[in-house]
Amino acid sequence: MERICEVLPDSPQLYTAWRRLVVLHKVKGVQVHDARLVAWMETQAITEIITLNGADFSRYTGIIALSPGDLAAK
Repeated sequence: MERICEVLPDSPQLYTAWRRLVVLHKVKGVQVHDARLVAWMETQAITEIITLNGADFSRYTGIIALSPGDLAAK
């Protein structure tokens, strides 16, 4: 995977961004992992994610959840 994808580091702002999302969207349980991923995306200026569970990301503005099938259409 590292041969075809750029590996980006965590930023120092990650925790603050994650906590803001958790509080703002009242995230609980296993969905805190998705909130961390979105926080990481925000700190890296990434707006698109490929996922089988697009609904899990619908609460986050500025994030575009693509299914693998969407990639075939591009």
